[in-house]
Amino acid sequence: MTSAYSTTFRDHEGGVALLAVLWALTLLSLVALALSSSVQDEVRTATYRKEAAQAYALACGGVDTAIMAVVFPQPDNPDKPPFWTWKPGQREGIVPFPGGRARLLIEGESGKLDLNAASRVQLIRRFEMRGLAAVRAEDLAAAILHWRAPEQDDDPDAQALDEYYQRVGIQPRHDRFRSVEEVLNVRGMSREIFYGTVEVTRQGKVLAIYGVGQDLTVMSGSSQVNVNYASEYVLRSVPEITADLASSIIQERRTAPFSSVVQIGDRTAALLPDEALPYLTTGEGNTYRITSTGEIAGSVVHRTVEAFIQLDSQVGSRYRLVAWYDDVSAGEGGR
Repeated sequence: MTSAYSTTFRDHEGGVALLAVLWALTLLSLVALALSSSVQDEVRTATYRKEAAQAYALACGGVDTAIMAVVFPQPDNPDKPPFWTWKPGQREGIVPFPGGRARLLIEGESGKLDLNAASRVQLIRRFEMRGLAAVRAEDLAAAILHWRAPEQDDDPDAQALDEYYQRVGIQPRHDRFRSVEEVLNVRGMSREIFYGTVEVTRQGKVLAIYGVGQDLTVMSGSSQVNVNYASEYVLRSVPEITADLASSIIQERRTAPFSSVVQIGDRTAALLPDEALPYLTTGEGNTYRITSTGEIAGSVVHRTVEAFIQLDSQVGSRYRLVAWYDDVSAGEGGR
């Protein structure tokens, strides 16, 4: 009986030992799995950071290349083609780099409505396209003209606006707008109108409502808009320019920039209204927004930067960097 008990005890001890070993192996496996997962996460993080840094460098290189092309345009030389070429009026381009590329969007401020020069009709048409009722669009346009005009003591409408600003504690400039954002102080302008809004349809689809601020500038100095840079809405703000004609202009300029306003009729096979001619130009301004997206070959990682430059022959570099923005949303300029 003692022998049988000893055998049973030894079997029990062996079972306990086996369970302990199995638990230890399970624990070690869990530790190894956790370490492996942690290492994989670290590797993925390190890879992302490395590719993000490379994409940022490509984006910055794209801006530098675009600046050189805009500020120092090179003459055509088939025997010695430049690294990348740009023609006045050209909005898009791709700059190749080893291991990746930079996607460029170059927009001249001459393609926007200048708050200090746009006509009443242009402003009204633009606000109506934003969805404002005719009366509200007219009132907002009148308020902008009042803001930039000298004080008018003999104008009842101007006096009414001045009294409104006095009640709300705003001092109208009665001079040129200094910045685009200044228009937010004008009576009738809201952040929703300026920046845009987002709406959700019954089907659950999210729709972005375009803000007028993207089409405004204080750097053009002219009521004319450059047809090579203007958005569809800016083109349609020009008297007698229809949605179809604006779409045709945008479609045709993707093939090649217009070198003159006369070309619009020739290349779109449309009759350009006489009322529109005073508001259209292909003349270049001196301020550009350059949006550059760095893309790495074989990777989904990308970085986008944006620079505002102003041509200035009085400085040694021939241009001034007005503003620089890191990590902007790519594709905003393709309107």
